[in-house]
Amino acid sequence: MKRLVLLSAILSTLSFAQQKFACIDANRILQESETAKKAQSELREKVQSYQKSLDEKAKKLEELKKQIESKSINQKAREEKIREYQKIESEAFELQQKAQKELAEMKAKLEDELTKKVKDIAQDISKKNGFTGVLDCSVFVYNAPEIDITTEVIKRLDGK
Repeated sequence: MKRLVLLSAILSTLSFAQQKFACIDANRILQESETAKKAQSELREKVQSYQKSLDEKAKKLEELKKQIESKSINQKAREEKIREYQKIESEAFELQQKAQKELAEMKAKLEDELTKKVKDIAQDISKKNGFTGVLDCSVFVYNAPEIDITTEVIKRLDGK
């Protein structure tokens, strides 16, 4: 019985040793791929757009605060400024909530699209080259340079 278990372990080790793997460097893809850079740029532009709107509201709130605290303003005008302040403060809060939600959804969508494209490309390369699987290069303690298909993935991702 022990021999059978040992033989089974040896055969499964040999079977694994015969497997052919490739790897990709996800960080390189994010840094070097034009497609990934474009997605990151879209997200950055949206962040900047929301930030600009929030900065404008913060500036308006600061102006209103100064007017409210001014000694030269009458009570009726002060009350009007307080209502305006509260309205803008509420708008800013709503805008911030909307921005966080929209940006999180946009980021997730862009990441999912990029991940799907990379997986499809890696799968195609694997089928053509007889790879059993493709892993992230970071999981290897050592990997031979020839199993790193990152450059090919980037080229295909960017349509080169």
